[in-house]
Amino acid sequence: PFRRQQSTTPFLMQQVFQIRGGSTAAVGSELTKKLINSAVVTLLFEGCMGHILEFFKIVMQTSPPGTSYGKVFKDITSEKGITGLWDGFIPWGVIQAVVKGGVFGLAYEAALKVLMPLTDDGKIPTKLAMTLAGGIAGGFQGYVLSPTLLMKTRVMTNEVFRESMSLLQTTWKSLVIGGDIIKHEGLGSLMKGANTFATKRVFDWASRYFFADLFESLFLHLKGSSLSVTEKIIASLLGGVASTILTLPLDVLVAKTQDAKKAGVKVSVWKLFSDELKEEGWAGLRNNYMKGFEARLLHVCLTTVVMKTMAPISYRFLFDGKA
Repeated sequence: PFRRQQSTTPFLMQQVFQIRGGSTAAVGSELTKKLINSAVVTLLFEGCMGHILEFFKIVMQTSPPGTSYGKVFKDITSEKGITGLWDGFIPWGVIQAVVKGGVFGLAYEAALKVLMPLTDDGKIPTKLAMTLAGGIAGGFQGYVLSPTLLMKTRVMTNEVFRESMSLLQTTWKSLVIGGDIIKHEGLGSLMKGANTFATKRVFDWASRYFFADLFESLFLHLKGSSLSVTEKIIASLLGGVASTILTLPLDVLVAKTQDAKKAGVKVSVWKLFSDELKEEGWAGLRNNYMKGFEARLLHVCLTTVVMKTMAPISYRFLFDGKA
């Protein structure tokens, strides 16, 4: 772990480190606690709400124009009832939720070890170092999680999974789908859309933290004192809104490249975009890319709140015995 002189360590930076799950003097046990905390928080969020929002978003983004949220909900639940909303969550959503926090935390910590000495030397601002670390960790996370996202997307967009079947049958079919993809499309197909997804994650995490920190700084400037939990949540929500708008095109392209209807088809992201632009024009392209926007907006905003504001509260509750 890197060392810094106390005089170059602003109190605000220490607080942001705690919020983001980093550490200025990371030791094995501390890092393990933070990885466990990230996994628990992410799993609970995705299981309660995140997976459902992502489900609606992906189906909307890959459905024909004019598709409504009401129709999507009816299609998902018509045969299985409300449990259909968790199609793809077991096992792929669970694996993704547990792994993504740990992967991001490790990559973020590694990036900070490289970037923070530059901050200590005055070569780059602290906030820039943290934003860059978030982007680097997001890119690494994107490549690691791309196969599980592909599995989830295939389950969510495959009509077979809308049929009536038990949770055990759905889980088994979800597991088998991985073997089918490798068998029919090759092992490399598990990374289909990975470059686009990793690029998206870079912008996702960098922009979420950048905008959330920006709004927190603004609130601090206006208030002149430390922020309450509610004010931090509002800053995270506003940061999530800005990040959603910035990364929307990449998010839609990832969903389209991993769509079950494109199984076995080699998809070029640029060709996909240019073909749609040629066929639909800018107005049509805008309408297509706005499909599922509401679900993504809510998912991103809540994810930012959960990871930036609620995670430290969870950490104190789990390991310090206080909320």
